[in-house]
Amino acid sequence: MVLNIYNTDIQLPEQPPIEQIECWGTDNPKEQYWRRKPLPEFFEQVEYDKNGDALLDSQQREYAMEQVKRCRDGFWFMNNGIPTYITGKNYFYLQFWKLEDDIYPDYRDLDRRYFLYLNHWENISWCLGVLIGKKRRQGQTSIGTSNLVYECVFFKNSNCGLTSKTEKDAKTAFTNMVAFGYRQLPVFLKPKQLNNKDSVTELVFAHKSVNVKGGKGSTIDNDTGHRSKVDYRAPGKNAYDSGRLTRGLFDEGGKFPLDVPFSEFISIVSKTMVKGVKKVGFMECPSTMNDMTKGGGAEYKKLWELADHVKYQRTPNRMVKYFTPAYDGYVGFIDKYGISVIDSPSPEQYDYLVENFVGIGDLTEEDVKLGARDYLINKRQGLEGTLLEEEIRMNPFDEREMFMSSMQGSVYNTFKINEQLDWLNFNNNCVERGNLVWENGDEFYKEVIHNNGVREIKINKLQWIPNPNGVYEKVMGWMPKEMNNVYQRGGYFAPNGNYAVRIGCDPFKYDKTKDNRKSNCAAYAYQMEDLQDPNNEYNEMFVMKYVDRAATTDIQYQYVLKMAWFCGCQVLFERNVNGWKKYFEDKLCANFLMWLPGEVEPGIYSGGGGAKTVQQICDYTEAYIEKNINKVYFPSLLSEHSGWLGFDVADTQKFDDAMAAGFALIAAKTKRYYKPQEIKKTIESIMPYNKAV
Repeated sequence: MVLNIYNTDIQLPEQPPIEQIECWGTDNPKEQYWRRKPLPEFFEQVEYDKNGDALLDSQQREYAMEQVKRCRDGFWFMNNGIPTYITGKNYFYLQFWKLEDDIYPDYRDLDRRYFLYLNHWENISWCLGVLIGKKRRQGQTSIGTSNLVYECVFFKNSNCGLTSKTEKDAKTAFTNMVAFGYRQLPVFLKPKQLNNKDSVTELVFAHKSVNVKGGKGSTIDNDTGHRSKVDYRAPGKNAYDSGRLTRGLFDEGGKFPLDVPFSEFISIVSKTMVKGVKKVGFMECPSTMNDMTKGGGAEYKKLWELADHVKYQRTPNRMVKYFTPAYDGYVGFIDKYGISVIDSPSPEQYDYLVENFVGIGDLTEEDVKLGARDYLINKRQGLEGTLLEEEIRMNPFDEREMFMSSMQGSVYNTFKINEQLDWLNFNNNCVERGNLVWENGDEFYKEVIHNNGVREIKINKLQWIPNPNGVYEKVMGWMPKEMNNVYQRGGYFAPNGNYAVRIGCDPFKYDKTKDNRKSNCAAYAYQMEDLQDPNNEYNEMFVMKYVDRAATTDIQYQYVLKMAWFCGCQVLFERNVNGWKKYFEDKLCANFLMWLPGEVEPGIYSGGGGAKTVQQICDYTEAYIEKNINKVYFPSLLSEHSGWLGFDVADTQKFDDAMAAGFALIAAKTKRYYKPQEIKKTIESIMPYNKAV
């Protein structure tokens, strides 16, 4: 059986015969769920030899060997009638790892999926670790500390390390989780500690601590748990920079101090996990995020983007990433079988959640009815500004929310932008792709010669042809009010629907942006507010776009001209690059170029001394976001990469979408056209009166 967990196909081991699967002593599926089984009574008394090693009798040894096998190979059990497999590390964690609050973990399907994912990547030769984006109090540090000690128990010469965002946090994790958890292990899983048992900096283990009465065999093979140790260190770029590290837990990397860039830390520590070409170590790096401007969030994000195992066959930093939404495994919304109650619960789930969670905190019966997702959405409703963004980062629904930028220092209202991006994630059928095709194959016009020799120019029309690979996108259902409304004047073509739609365009030239990235040509069409039709759903909306890197500059101009012809309106180009002027003139379409009031040529200037234009774009965009953000259906316009979310007034060159939309807003706000009115004629023009003489 293959499970797909976070874009990774995980092969499960072959299911054993049903009679060999733990059924918890019942055939009733409703009573089949994970239960931690305490040590048998025959372990209440264990003998020790003069060296302090435990002496197990045959009964104790048989039990211990079975538990060791489960910790290595994994375990099958029935869960609500379903055969369910957990990895050896997961079994060790559930059965033997005591948490810092002196209880054992509950079974959660959220954790099961993570352990399966972890096991898969641990066995990939090039992979050195996993970055884990998480919600607040997910329990990932507890899992990571369990895995550190597991390494020391089951593998010889293990050298394990732990650090966190501060030395205090690292010490707390070590003493309250690593050392405490180790002390609670049963004797057959507890290697003898060589150093002071009360050490608060490291645990150093002997090679074995168990013998069989009257024999020499060890419960755990002699080559396991051999000269292993685990310690913690304060966060620093060189905290683990030499020797060999077989297991690392680097907690809260997204909150590392600014003078310890987490990406540099991981680059250095990675070198301790390889020997030549051979992989000798693995790390887990769980974290929630700090404000991108105040902590290590931006550094963690650098690593995250390079750890994309979908984008890269082998990631550049040899890491992979893992994320689950906050509503998955949220405490208070986990049923009897460890399954997350994300949406409205079933009656059975509702009764269980009310009985176990209502009354022990602020959760109410009405909250339970919502399910975890809507409960968390409701929690956001009463918050504003940075408090809201902090709540979202601590309980993110997706990767983008995990790295939500702070409003402080941001040009636009990032909360509103992110909120709209969220909405688009669940409403992804708002736009369609397509091409604009000339109706009869003739570009612009067709000359017709009548029988009487009179020549007539028939202006052609463009048709919208849906195509998933088309170069244009438009809002689903929208078509221009003045579609193909073009007329000929003085031998030139001119649009006749400027009152309805405006287009802004940020073209490219052949140089690259500051980050060595080739920019796109971006053009956005904006439908004007129509006071005579105030209920039109497309009023004050970006309705169509063209964003692409065409093979030549002329091809980009061709696509933009077709867009303007189709909409029957003018285009406001950025004139830092003005090859478009000659192209439009050559096509007899210079009238499609917009002139702003007071300008001596068409277009608008934004580079160098164009700070005024950029400020104008910011002002219009900010106002638009506050009033009409819910009308934006193009994710790229909202995005951090080229849109409003990441917009930087000091480096506008790479924000193609944001600039093109800004030019469209300037075109809409600074120049007004009126709807052409049909000339009214008196009745005399049809049936003239005879005048009296």
